[in-house]
Amino acid sequence: AMRGPTAFRQAPKAKKTRCMEKGEEWQRKVQELASRGLSLEKLLDFYKMLGTCVMHSFQPGVHTTNDVVRLAIIPLTSSASSSYADMVNDTEVFPHKMVTHNWSNNFRDLLSSVVADALGEHTFEFIAELLSDRAGVPVVERMLRQQECMNKTYWICAFAVNQHRGICGSNPRADVDPVTHIPHPVCHCTAPKIFNTTLPVNSDGQSIECEMNKFDDMIHLLHSQVPDFSLVASVDYYFQIFMRAWCVAELVEAETCGISSVMKIHSEELLDQYYNELSRLDVRACKASRAEDKAMILYRIRNVDAFNARLQWLIFGSQGLFKSWTDAHQRAKMVGRIARRVQKRQAGDTGEYIVPVKRSSGSQTKSSSRSSKSGSRRLSQIDEVLYRLRAHSTLHMDGKKSSKSSSSRWTASSKSSSVNKIMTVTTV
Repeated sequence: AMRGPTAFRQAPKAKKTRCMEKGEEWQRKVQELASRGLSLEKLLDFYKMLGTCVMHSFQPGVHTTNDVVRLAIIPLTSSASSSYADMVNDTEVFPHKMVTHNWSNNFRDLLSSVVADALGEHTFEFIAELLSDRAGVPVVERMLRQQECMNKTYWICAFAVNQHRGICGSNPRADVDPVTHIPHPVCHCTAPKIFNTTLPVNSDGQSIECEMNKFDDMIHLLHSQVPDFSLVASVDYYFQIFMRAWCVAELVEAETCGISSVMKIHSEELLDQYYNELSRLDVRACKASRAEDKAMILYRIRNVDAFNARLQWLIFGSQGLFKSWTDAHQRAKMVGRIARRVQKRQAGDTGEYIVPVKRSSGSQTKSSSRSSKSGSRRLSQIDEVLYRLRAHSTLHMDGKKSSKSSSSRWTASSKSSSVNKIMTVTTV
C-alpha cells in the first residue's frame, strides 16, 4: 500500500536502540512507564468506585477524564504519591494496547471505547449507554467475561503517569467540577514535581525523570517488546482528539513505525458530521494543556506540511483509521451488531432457553426449560439483556443533550431504569 511522506526528525532504523541512544537512565524511565498497563477488570473496578468510594458528584454523561483525574485518581493515590497503575498492580504489566485520548473527553466514553475495542466493535454508543447506569455495569462485565476479555491490558496515561510528579499541585486553568461548580482541589503531597526541563536532562535538554515527555519512545519500546502491540484511538463525541497535539503526534508516530492503529467512535452519524473538519487538520492549530508540550512536539516535526499530509493519509488512506467505514455495506451491518455479536451458549450449558421479548407493547417475558438437541443454539442471558435493552432503553448518551430527568444520573438503583427492569427479569 502507498505510504505517506516521512514527517518526524531522525526516524529510528532500529526500534530497539532508540531509548539506548538517549542513555541508560532515559531507557530505564521509559521501561518503567511502559510497565504500567491496566486490565479491563481493574479499569471497571475503578469505574464502579466513582460516586461511592470517591468523587461523590460523579455523573457519567457529564464528567470528563480531566475531572476524574483531579477528583478521583489524584485523591486515591495521594498517600502513596504513585500512579494509579502502580498502586493497584502487584507486578509490572506491559500492555498489549495503548489508548490515545484527550482529557476533555467524557470519561465514560473513554472506558466505553476500550470495552468496544476488547469486544471488537467499531462504535461504543451502546456500551456507553450501559455504563450510564449502575445496573448496566454488570452487563458489560458479563459480556467481557463471556468473551474472555477481562484480562486484556491497556496503557492509559491518566492511570499510568504519576500525577503526583507533575500536575497534582496546581489548577492553572481554574477548572471546576461541572456538577458542584467547586474548583478542582490541589494536592498537598510532598512529591517533587518534574516537568519537561527539570534537571537532570539529556543531550536534547529533556528531563530524564519526567513522565510526560516520553510517549513516543514508549510506543517504540512496547512495539519492540510486546507481540502484536497496537494503538487504540478513543475518539471523543466532538472529534477533538484530532485537535490535541499529543494525540496527533502519537497517531502519526505509530503509523510511521508500522504499528497497527484502530479508531473507536461514538457512532457513525458523528463521523459524517465532522468529516469536513477532519479533512482540514493542521498540526500547527492543535492544542496542548501545557505550552512546552506543543513546542516540543512541533520541534520534533522536521516538515510540517509533510506531517499534515501523513496525518491525512493516516485518517483517510486506504489503510487508515477510517478504512473500516469506507464500505457502505459494512456500515449497514453495524445496526444492532453488538447485540448479535455476543457469543451464544452451546448445547449442554444449562438447558434453559429464554424466549426473546417482542417489540410490541405489553409483551411479557417467557422462560421455559427445553431439552437440548445436538448442535442446537440458544440465546444466552446476556443476549437477552442486550436485546431488551436495545428495544426498551430510555437512557441518553450525551449528558449535555439530556434533560434534567435523564438517566445520566449515576444511581445505585432506579425504579425507572430500563436496565434495572431488564436485569431483574434475566438475572438468575
